[in-house]
Amino acid sequence: MSFNNLALKISRNLPPELSNKFSLKSLKLIYKLNLLKVLFSSIEAKTSSINLFGLDFPNKIGVAGGLDKNAEYFHVLGNLGFGFVEVGTITMKPQQGNPKPRIHRFNNEETIINSLGFNNIGAVKALKNIEKNKPSFEGVLGVSIGKGKEIKNERAHEDYLHLIDYFKDVADYFAVNISSPNTKGLRNLSKDDYFNKLTDEIMNKREQISKGFSIYKPIVIKISPDESFFDLEKIVSLSIEKNVDGFILTNTSLNHNYNLAGGISGKPLKQKSEESLKFVRSIVGDKAVIISSGGLMTKEDIATRISMKADLIQLYSGFVFHGNKLLQDALEISST
Repeated sequence: MSFNNLALKISRNLPPELSNKFSLKSLKLIYKLNLLKVLFSSIEAKTSSINLFGLDFPNKIGVAGGLDKNAEYFHVLGNLGFGFVEVGTITMKPQQGNPKPRIHRFNNEETIINSLGFNNIGAVKALKNIEKNKPSFEGVLGVSIGKGKEIKNERAHEDYLHLIDYFKDVADYFAVNISSPNTKGLRNLSKDDYFNKLTDEIMNKREQISKGFSIYKPIVIKISPDESFFDLEKIVSLSIEKNVDGFILTNTSLNHNYNLAGGISGKPLKQKSEESLKFVRSIVGDKAVIISSGGLMTKEDIATRISMKADLIQLYSGFVFHGNKLLQDALEISST
């Protein structure tokens, strides 16, 4: 039995939230012992670099926000072979998140339902982790940012602006998370006046940073798969008008038949994510970067997204279920 299969077998027999922590802590220990190259073949995979919104990505394969919530492991994941890692979602103040159990894993269906609710250690401690670990990371670092649960939507833009200010020196790009289904009212930020105000403020902040500090920080919007095509077109078209750099398609979905709170990810999200990718690409053409996420469980899934003109790929659930083997396949597919 390969080390990858052994690790997956152990993790599948642990409660999901504990399993995630065990897997990441084990990877970190292996990294510290300089055994990554011995145990994981993805490190030796041939890759092709790509430049997008002024950033040099070592390859097209990244880690979606939510896996490394507190920026503790991104350097390890980079050394494993990922070309970029998105940490967070981070809020200004620490949050406990929603009550446990809040992750449910269905191995046979390759499905995860989570109702985590932006549990994280907050901006101050997360920044310290990034500053500590980034010297050991050669990839592109995204920081996913979100409003605190106590912040009303009318003032949500203030949280996002504070977070951009706070992480501007360490983040290579910002992912604006307004699509998690697990923070009450968050998805309303994608609606009309809220979205218009939020994007105006964020784009103004990016312009201020560019002029004042001579650094450009790309902004991508993370979008829900549950938006109608009508609403999706409004979000995307307005974003393009305001020079948003790109989109992450998609977050988790509330459209499922499980009698559980939270958003679904994994295999059931495949069709919706592909439909969103096709639709958004038809709107934006080459005017924005599209990061495809959701339902990526096989090398064929990854090849399909790349053929549909996804610029970058983010793994999460597929990596949880298939581990390093899927990463190796992804790197091989993306380099051809």
